[in-house]
Amino acid sequence: MVKVGINGFGRIGRLVTRAAFTSKQVEIVAINDPFIDLEYMVYMFKYDSTHGRFKGKVSIDGDKLEGPANINGAMLVLITWLSPPAHLKGGAKRVVISAPSADAPMFVMGVNHEKYDNSLKVVSNASCTTNCLAPLAKVINDNFVIIEGLMITGMAFRVPTPNVSVVDLTVRLEKPVVSTDFNGDLHSSIFDAGAGIALNDHFVKLVAWYDNEFAYSNRVCDLMAHMSTKE
Repeated sequence: MVKVGINGFGRIGRLVTRAAFTSKQVEIVAINDPFIDLEYMVYMFKYDSTHGRFKGKVSIDGDKLEGPANINGAMLVLITWLSPPAHLKGGAKRVVISAPSADAPMFVMGVNHEKYDNSLKVVSNASCTTNCLAPLAKVINDNFVIIEGLMITGMAFRVPTPNVSVVDLTVRLEKPVVSTDFNGDLHSSIFDAGAGIALNDHFVKLVAWYDNEFAYSNRVCDLMAHMSTKE
């Protein structure tokens, strides 16, 4: 089981912590957020208006939560735009950024996670949208070859929920396709066969749904567990 510290206890920080309790692969050893009162951190973790009440006991022990300097040898989930080197100097073994990164290599479970090697100290879990789009695009490209495409997300799609989002991908393919070629749940990407449209044999519209908070948080845990196997 990989030991993990959480830096930043906003939406994703709290849900990565929740996901860790159910993943059986990750142990949270420290949580740090200097901008949120400790009692309020506990309250927000325990009661979530979108995902419901945490199914476990939550309480305060002492007067503060541990920070990155106290997680020697642990992996760190960095829920922030701040530079990771300070956390590595503070004792974190590796840093996983829960957002796209301009300079850290990005990995998506089920797509390119096998390219990770333990020489990398800082990596990114990419974005929640990428975690939905990439598995879908990979399957299509591997089987039919994408020549070009256009994607719109839930914001343009007007999804009327506070959390779940959608990817609308329209692509032109090298090989012809039939509807039975798509079936099932592609990791963090749930393909909606009823919403797809075959404009012709080489031009198709694909729709996939995703939980942009909890599904993404589970992929963060999966990535950390995968990284730990390379130690």
